[in-house]
Amino acid sequence: MTAPRTTDLSDFERRLVESAREGELLGADQIDVDDLAETESPAHLVRAAVLRDLLLGRHGDLDPRGIMLARARITGELNLDGVSATAGLMLLTCVFDQPVLARQARLPHLYLIGGRMPGLHASRVRIEGDLHLSDGVRITGDSPDGAIRLIGAHLGGSLLCRDADIVNPAGLALEASSAELGSGLYLHRGTRITGSSADGAIHLNGASVGGPLECQSIKVSNDLGPAIEADTLTVARSMLIRDSELSGKGEIGAVRLQGAQIGGQLEFSATTRITSPEGRLLGLSDAKATTVFMPGDLVCPEGSTSAECDHSELAWLDGFTCTAIDPAFGWRRWLHLLRCHTEYYDATGYQKLAAVERTAGHDGNARTILIAQQDDLRRRSPEALGGRMSRLFHWIWGTLAGYGYRARRTAAALLLALVAAGVLGLCAGATETQPGHHAAQRVATGTACSPVELIGLGLDRGLPIAPTGLRSRCDLDTASVSGQVFTAAIWGVQVAVWGLATLALAGYTNLVRKTA
Repeated sequence: MTAPRTTDLSDFERRLVESAREGELLGADQIDVDDLAETESPAHLVRAAVLRDLLLGRHGDLDPRGIMLARARITGELNLDGVSATAGLMLLTCVFDQPVLARQARLPHLYLIGGRMPGLHASRVRIEGDLHLSDGVRITGDSPDGAIRLIGAHLGGSLLCRDADIVNPAGLALEASSAELGSGLYLHRGTRITGSSADGAIHLNGASVGGPLECQSIKVSNDLGPAIEADTLTVARSMLIRDSELSGKGEIGAVRLQGAQIGGQLEFSATTRITSPEGRLLGLSDAKATTVFMPGDLVCPEGSTSAECDHSELAWLDGFTCTAIDPAFGWRRWLHLLRCHTEYYDATGYQKLAAVERTAGHDGNARTILIAQQDDLRRRSPEALGGRMSRLFHWIWGTLAGYGYRARRTAAALLLALVAAGVLGLCAGATETQPGHHAAQRVATGTACSPVELIGLGLDRGLPIAPTGLRSRCDLDTASVSGQVFTAAIWGVQVAVWGLATLALAGYTNLVRKTA
């Protein structure tokens, strides 16, 4: 049975009904907000039941512009659960005694401009237009559920918070997980959001934003968890965080965007600061954006590009994908974050960064990144390489061949090995084993070889293939101790030449690309 409409209207309430029918603003006399919250004057009081009756059409058809009311105290509970309203609601500098309930309600629009409200609980609400919270409005909460609850809400327009104060010392401040915000999410101009929850001051997990997400000149703080938690968030356009202060805690950062899909750029301006008492700042694991813009000191206070860092601030970048990195920030700073400001070794961050540089045509940068990846693997995850000998080989491989990404370095080492073979041949020819005989001498007569023959002997012994044929005329005297020593030394050179030749061939032909 439908509840009867409220009939015993005060003069102010009758004027409100008339104004709503005409689409005009009804404003009570000027009054301070603190005084308005305490007033008992009929000239400022409107019962919540009257507003509900108006939205249900129980006082006749309303103008499409909706209900517009200023400087009123709304007494009682405004319960709009399940209400399907034909007109929107605009409240300017109004004060509520109790939280507003609008769960599964349908409204053309909802504007809360100035004033105070002890909570807005509107999960699964459907608003055809915009939800505006602006011009000094203060919304407070006192439960873990959130000062503003928009779980699963659907907004055809945008959610705008401008110079709003949203506070909940007992839990979430803005809870909009799984919400659909058709035109965008705008947190602007002095908005202050304060929560106390392990799930974030702003909770946007699984939300979908049809336009941009902008945080402009705001402050967000949370003493128990992230300032922003937005895992698997979807943003159709860009996500811009400018001139803002974000302070929080949490295992995965004060700003957590794990798995977020951002259709445009992800930008943190030079005047944005992210802080955490634990130094855990930014979580971007498995997130995706087109271009990334951030100041050099957003994570690393020094904005360093070196391979080492004394600062302990952390970011989570494993699996993060972007098509480009702001040139002002640069790939070298991003590489520094991967090496020095991540909690553990992870290959995907390096692979993604190398792919960005390779796509941009910077193959040399990509090779440098992949070499740094292997260095980090040995430094932070040596057990993945196997035993001590495997780790030793990995180090030698990196030093001599750049893990297959520096084939020229391998070729230079091969050339040095061949030079060493030639030098060993010369030294053998200069080492006497007995009067008139040397460690390297002519085979037929035992006399001294010429310098050219000695160099050829070293190359002939050192080269695993393509012998010069000089050993038929000049060779090592393996019957002498010195000759045996030089023979063993050249065997070592031969092994080195074999290994280096293999690495050089693999590097030039791309046969070896270790990416673990």
